[in-house]
Amino acid sequence: MAKNHTVIIDDTKDGEANELIEKVKTRFDAANQKTFDLIEDFIAGGYEENLARLMIYLPKERRAAALQKLPESVREKVSSILNTFNEKKNSAPDVMSAVGTVLKNADFFFFLAAREIIQNADFYFLSAIESENKNLFEVNPLLSMNVEYYLVNMNVLVDIDDRSLQKWLREVEELDLAKALKGTDAEVQNKIFRNMSQRAAAMLREDMEFMGPVRKSDVLETQKKLIGILKRLNEEGEIVISKRFGGCIGDELI
Repeated sequence: MAKNHTVIIDDTKDGEANELIEKVKTRFDAANQKTFDLIEDFIAGGYEENLARLMIYLPKERRAAALQKLPESVREKVSSILNTFNEKKNSAPDVMSAVGTVLKNADFFFFLAAREIIQNADFYFLSAIESENKNLFEVNPLLSMNVEYYLVNMNVLVDIDDRSLQKWLREVEELDLAKALKGTDAEVQNKIFRNMSQRAAAMLREDMEFMGPVRKSDVLETQKKLIGILKRLNEEGEIVISKRFGGCIGDELI
């Protein structure tokens, strides 16, 4: 004879689930309203303030030319807003935020912008960029900040003679080297491995493998640290780095 089973429904769990869903819906509703409010403000005239902020970022001559491209009614409103913004600079946070949005949407931001200047620069060219970048900030703060952030090129190690590279390797910490190499190509890594003992190279490969994923920002900071050591050794005369600007030799080694 089959036994009757009593099914107990846990109303508590269902109630908690429904409560969570309602909270989620509430947050979605609030975010939706904020989205729609922003769009309405933009349509109602907020875009003119953004245009004015973008204008501030332009040099005066280009600002005047850009104003002339606007419809007359918009031009008058933007000009009026610009007059109230006369104390703002191109490095003001709200100005850079407006410009940054435009540049991001155009895919000309972060490394995509910095590489226009850095490209495959050698050791001395990178130093020249670093020096000139201070002046660039006055003209184009966002580009300057992107360049400063990405101003490192581990490929300079490929052109360093083996003796100098080995001296540099003795100055760097193993874990720093493993992290820095995570962001380099095979040519750089092979150059390093060739200048180490088989045992040391094997240990470095293991460190890189077991380290797992590393944040790009951490890799960049470590690379800058190691290139800083290279720069110090060069300045102290402990190593010699040939000067190459593109295909031109500044200090030819003999």
